[in-house]
Amino acid sequence: MQEKLRGIILKTMDYKEKDKLMWVFTEERGKISVLCKGVRAPKNKYQSLIQPMLFGEFLLFKGKTLYSFNEGAVVHSFSSLKGSLELLTYASYYLEMADIVTLDEEVQPYLYRNLVTVMYLLESEALDVVLLTLIYEVKLITLTGFRIGPQAVPFGISKEAIEAAEYILRNEYKKTLERTFSKEVLDELKRITSYLIMENYQRKPKSLSLLKYM
Repeated sequence: MQEKLRGIILKTMDYKEKDKLMWVFTEERGKISVLCKGVRAPKNKYQSLIQPMLFGEFLLFKGKTLYSFNEGAVVHSFSSLKGSLELLTYASYYLEMADIVTLDEEVQPYLYRNLVTVMYLLESEALDVVLLTLIYEVKLITLTGFRIGPQAVPFGISKEAIEAAEYILRNEYKKTLERTFSKEVLDELKRITSYLIMENYQRKPKSLSLLKYM
């Protein structure tokens, strides 16, 4: 059965001589594995489509273990992010975290929307990327069943940091990005989210270490 789905490509992997595997995060089917036959052939018109970070619309056939790619189109390429090493690193981190916290074909519409939202906002150069990333992390951690509070970490948390986390959860990205938080609160929140991410998921994000040097 063929199905048309929109989603963001989280990662790809070369397969056999001319094929690729891609993992696409969709709203309707969660994270799915897709076999893309022949896309690495020199004249294949979909070479540029099957790339990590691309938001696309894909016509797929569902097999027993994998989806098969038939055709697709770009919804948004996020190509402007590739012109900045810093923005590209943050984007890679968002994709990696979405991959880490999701299981194949587990429908997670709120995690999906969280990823799509943060990717579009990252393209706006006027934004505070550190705050944007903290918002993404706080929402992602909470959506995967963990709560930011005194019992969540083996160190003290200030009342101001808890209030900031609760504000982030109550409000949309744009409203939170307009609010000013002290450097001390942001540093504390970053320490908390870093601890929870490193301790509570089966895989640790490789890109997280790169962000420390940004």
